[in-house]
Amino acid sequence: MARTVGGNSLTPRSADVTISGPPKSSWNDVLERLFIQLDQRLEDLGLSSDYTETSIAKSDTVGEFLGAVRDEIAERIDMVQISQDLPEILFVVTSTSAVVGEANRLRRAGTMVLKAEELVGYSPRSEAGKWWQARNSSPQHHLAYVISLFRAKLVTMTPSSVVYAIAEYGPQDMRSTLREKGIGKSPANADTTFKSTDFSKYINGSGVNELTSTTKGKTSDTVLDSFAFIQSSSASRHKVINQAICAIAEKNVPVFSASTGRFEVDLGEQDIYADAVIPFGDRELHMEFHHLSDAHCKAASIAAYIMKKLRVYSNHYNITPR
Repeated sequence: MARTVGGNSLTPRSADVTISGPPKSSWNDVLERLFIQLDQRLEDLGLSSDYTETSIAKSDTVGEFLGAVRDEIAERIDMVQISQDLPEILFVVTSTSAVVGEANRLRRAGTMVLKAEELVGYSPRSEAGKWWQARNSSPQHHLAYVISLFRAKLVTMTPSSVVYAIAEYGPQDMRSTLREKGIGKSPANADTTFKSTDFSKYINGSGVNELTSTTKGKTSDTVLDSFAFIQSSSASRHKVINQAICAIAEKNVPVFSASTGRFEVDLGEQDIYADAVIPFGDRELHMEFHHLSDAHCKAASIAAYIMKKLRVYSNHYNITPR
């Protein structure tokens, strides 16, 4: 009824009752506060301050202004995702227990969505960091907007979860080496350690609502030594390590259908592959795994890797100029 009577406004220009909203001078503040509640910024949505100023000038009420912004966001995000069939990207970084705190510097609590400003801020001198800085002047090429388009998120796995995943589902030669190091096959340990990761909490929907940079608990030397062996093998055994991790993920969260997924998927350009494409409920996740040694378990290293991968994806899908 309100729409029928008022059109785009609950109180049309000619009405028996006039409701005064906030003055136009404060509409930007209204939008900014709304974005704060949603943990979003203009850059995340491919919008510029010039756009909001123009929309304010064209709108008669703050509701009309917010409606125009809503419609623009839908066009810039939803329509682009649909028309270009953009994948959803999930980065999985494994390392020593410090990986959780380092990753927390680069992502949002709860959603695990990447934060563009922090990615560039932690690795501004990397090749990928410089590349994104050169494109951030354009709202439609901004790293934050690209993150939104690909719904790019970051999750982690600690050493014990990786070690027991390999002990359970890894290739025979790697399992034999782990046994020599004192790590045997243990379904209970594999399940328990995986369930403690934020990767598990993300795919099972429980979420992580508080992010800290503090390392919790102590990892045994046996597990650390075993993880170091797995990490040092990752350059040549990347696929089988990722398959083992995805297998334990499917066991604990069946909707994560690793058994029907594909690994080292050719994206159609020379030397461009997705580590895995896994059916996940009503959608697919493009998985990118990064296995870091303790020495390289830093936010800067993680940021450089992620920005490099996002550059590959954004170029491949013609989101950004090469």
